[in-house]
Amino acid sequence: MALTGALFAGVSGINANGNAMNIIGDNIANVNTVGFKSSRAVFFDLLSADVGGTKIGLGSRLADAHRPFVQGGVETTNSPTDMAIQGRGLFVLRDTAGASYYSRAGQFTLDDQGNLVNPAGLRVQGFGLDSAGNLNTGLTDIVINQTVVSPTVTSTITLTANLDATATTPVAALPANAVGTSALPGTWFAGANFSTVVTVFDTLGQGHDLTYLFRKTGANAWDYRVVANGAEVGGTAGELQQVTSGVLSFNPDGSLDTTAPTTTSITNIGPIAWSNGATAQTVTAANQNFLGTTQYAQASTVSVLNQNGSQSGVLRGINIGSDGIITGQFTTGGTQPLFRVALADFASPEGLTHSGNSLFLESPDSGPVLIGAPANGSFGTVLSGSLELSTVDLATEFVKMVTTQRAFQASSRTITVTDTLLEEVSNLKR
Repeated sequence: MALTGALFAGVSGINANGNAMNIIGDNIANVNTVGFKSSRAVFFDLLSADVGGTKIGLGSRLADAHRPFVQGGVETTNSPTDMAIQGRGLFVLRDTAGASYYSRAGQFTLDDQGNLVNPAGLRVQGFGLDSAGNLNTGLTDIVINQTVVSPTVTSTITLTANLDATATTPVAALPANAVGTSALPGTWFAGANFSTVVTVFDTLGQGHDLTYLFRKTGANAWDYRVVANGAEVGGTAGELQQVTSGVLSFNPDGSLDTTAPTTTSITNIGPIAWSNGATAQTVTAANQNFLGTTQYAQASTVSVLNQNGSQSGVLRGINIGSDGIITGQFTTGGTQPLFRVALADFASPEGLTHSGNSLFLESPDSGPVLIGAPANGSFGTVLSGSLELSTVDLATEFVKMVTTQRAFQASSRTITVTDTLLEEVSNLKR
């Protein structure tokens, strides 16, 4: 090998350490890049040569730029569409051609079509959800636009009240007790001791006021009538028309008597044929709940009034849980699950091919992709309103820079010293 081997060993050291300096420079340049994973230089020695029975190395080479997928710090932001992954996994993104990319950078926004995208315009992938939160599709674009939620038809009513035990039966009688009986509002209210209004929603999402009228008929006994606006049920405008009636009985201690169905009669509401064209509506007796109603010697009042219906509403905001479920918040005050963010994992994420723009591609070294959802199995959780910071440690990088610089200088000095030795050999002929 002679002295020329030392020259080439020095050249290999210059090349290897020069490339290592490129890696350090790339790390430092990306100290503020969201989701960036720092790399480190891995050196191998070159094959040794046999010189007089002695193995002498031929220098070094840069074998790999290893990129450990370690957890980065988390920064809190004010945007709910910003997401950080706590644990294993990468976000799945696709371009318009359907090619898949993977990233830890969760700096997402909505484009003009409502697609959840990264700064390069790649679309974030997730699973579609039905109204109950069950997965109903494979991977799909997450589209958050002016979604309109369907109305919920009222099918249950809960009314808890206190009916005044000291009340006396009104002098005026209520109109005839029959479905379809219609009379002016004053006639109905004159025959009642107490009234309250429940708003129910039909299949079109329109609200209708049902008035509950309570009339004391005797000791521990009350009748109730439920009336609707006559114009809404095909009756006379300006009048109230009966849709159902029933009887409530109370025990001597003022509690509701629920043991005698013949005396505690709770009747179906409906079917109500609404004039607006909505489907005829019924609230069954089993779903009309007066439990907790009392008869005490104090003013009649309502303490609980609930029904499960709602009108249609427009999306006004979203919330993203740690399980990746994107829940829509609607103008009606209700919520509904819309999508669940998808995550990808690999047997060796360090083997992914880095394609720039904080994106990675599947490679033979990474193994096949495994798609799942946050908080399932080995997948990490999602932190909404947060971003994962770069894993670059500036102090470490500067120390590496110093040692790499010295190694580069030493390799170059090897060449200059070897050149001096060769010069001495050339001078032997003089």
